[in-house]
Amino acid sequence: MSSGSSDLPGLEARTIAEVRASTRFLLRAFNEKTEELKGPVGQDIKTLLRFGVDPKAASSTARSFFGGDSAEYIAVDGTFSVDQKLDLLVFYVGAFGYSGSLRFLDDRVKVGDPGPMSQSSQAVSASIPLSEEDAAMVFGQRTESGTEVETERLPNAIMHLAEYYIAAKAVASNPRLKVVLLDRTLAGDVAHLVWSTRDLVRNHLSVLEGMSTPSGKVTGLDLELARMLVPNPALKIPAPRSQLLKFAALSCLFGGEELSLQEIAERLGADQDHIPRIRHEFKELESEFQLFERSRGGEDSKFKLKPEVKGYWGRAVGAALEVCDRIFNPKGEHPLRMKTERGESWITADDMDYLVLILVLELTRRAWSHHLLPIGFVKDSGASELVRAVVPILRRSGLAKLDHAFPKFNSDKMLLQTNSVANAGGVPTPWHTVDIDAAFRTMVSDPDDTLPRGDARVSGAYRNIIYPERMFVKTYMQLWSSKTNPAVRSHVFTFDRPAYASFDHWGDLMLNNRDNDIDERISPILNFSQESDMTNLAMTILVEMASEVIPEALGHNYPLFLADKKAKFVLKQNKEAYAGAVDVEMARSELDQQVLFSQKFRDYRSQVEARRRGGGGR
Repeated sequence: MSSGSSDLPGLEARTIAEVRASTRFLLRAFNEKTEELKGPVGQDIKTLLRFGVDPKAASSTARSFFGGDSAEYIAVDGTFSVDQKLDLLVFYVGAFGYSGSLRFLDDRVKVGDPGPMSQSSQAVSASIPLSEEDAAMVFGQRTESGTEVETERLPNAIMHLAEYYIAAKAVASNPRLKVVLLDRTLAGDVAHLVWSTRDLVRNHLSVLEGMSTPSGKVTGLDLELARMLVPNPALKIPAPRSQLLKFAALSCLFGGEELSLQEIAERLGADQDHIPRIRHEFKELESEFQLFERSRGGEDSKFKLKPEVKGYWGRAVGAALEVCDRIFNPKGEHPLRMKTERGESWITADDMDYLVLILVLELTRRAWSHHLLPIGFVKDSGASELVRAVVPILRRSGLAKLDHAFPKFNSDKMLLQTNSVANAGGVPTPWHTVDIDAAFRTMVSDPDDTLPRGDARVSGAYRNIIYPERMFVKTYMQLWSSKTNPAVRSHVFTFDRPAYASFDHWGDLMLNNRDNDIDERISPILNFSQESDMTNLAMTILVEMASEVIPEALGHNYPLFLADKKAKFVLKQNKEAYAGAVDVEMARSELDQQVLFSQKFRDYRSQVEARRRGGGGR
């Protein structure tokens, strides 16, 4: 039975009453949490905060790390657009860089004004038409009910790729470029992409496989190693545990030696209980990739890698950059079509995810080998690992006295933002939280009263898988507040960066994780009792870049703000041009437009409904 028009006033009044009641409930709950923060809880949170920066120490760190009293920085941001022309989807992606100088004076770091980068490297863009029929091939997601097409997946993946591509090309061509600012999370990108690209690599679907490079053809083994193996002996990564064990064991063989499993375990400092697992993992690798030269078999097996295996990274990154060049400089051909040894293929969104992963890891490797400081600057984050994992671990390990339960906010950012306003007088800006290892994002704390002080028990938040430790560190920060009213302040942001053996600290906290019946030990970075000079340098630079008196950029990052504005301005300029070019080519087509670009039912229905409304409902 349908409701008559006489029922509408009552329905409207009831709806308004329900909304007001729900709103009052939410506001009351929020006020209660805010009041909690004004008590002892606020003091506990203060234990996790570090106030101010030391510009003099930052300048000294920069001169030592970068090897000079000046350097350059780059800030990169991008944008995208999706348009539809009959049966064609047209994607536009652009990414732009602003750069400037850094001078490391005796008492401070001086940040030069940002300007557009040189014409040859300041921007990349791509305008890509795809038929809806091809869209499912390029960026469709397989589901139980078939293939689903998420329209924004492709342009988002290309924009992601464009930003890292600019950064990677810039640092490779300019040795003075030492600080790279990106409007995204480095650690989060790696954590997500390592697992989302696993099936692409293991099912041999990557467009990179089989590509020729100066050091040989790219193999499936190259792609698997490039996905997971980013060795840094100074940071003791990869750690010999869990899903990382076989890669840690392989890295022992990169020197060309022939080693037994016992010798590998000893060099890794791994538990002897790991030897059967290493033997099993090596057997599987050999079966699939034939990567070993064996001296003898049996229980006394010794392993030696074939010489070409250690060149995996050069082949993977070389092929990745070649495909990126193809996408952003297609030379008159379709940017996502490419000849491979299997024939002509689409470069898919999955392929682009893998390319992004390679470029992030290339920046990370250069951070360690070329004294580079990449910073992933994140404006909005729903992460909660500080409260969900770090605080319980600090409590159970006895490393921090945190006696009071924190109010339950949906994210770390919301907790810290609200606390900074509720306790504005005692939370001066700039401040940042203690640096936490990116691995904490994949952990949950487990109770275990048998462990000594400094130890705690954890498990992986999903399938007991814990992200590689000592690779990236993360920090929350707030950079600006009003001098006249400290409760008026900028948002809480977060940044992450690669870990550095000479600047970051681990060993105060030891985590225990039970995996495959082995009690494995995890030593994450936690700059709690001792601050990191690298974080002080990064914070000093970010504070200087946040001082521009522009409302949208206040307390944010001025160079990234300019790169974002540039990207949106160019998109607005170019949109009519590339859409018009598609219209021209479609009009010139000799094929039957009605057959090729048949109207969708939902468009047909919308037009009929619009005509009916215009005709008075007849």
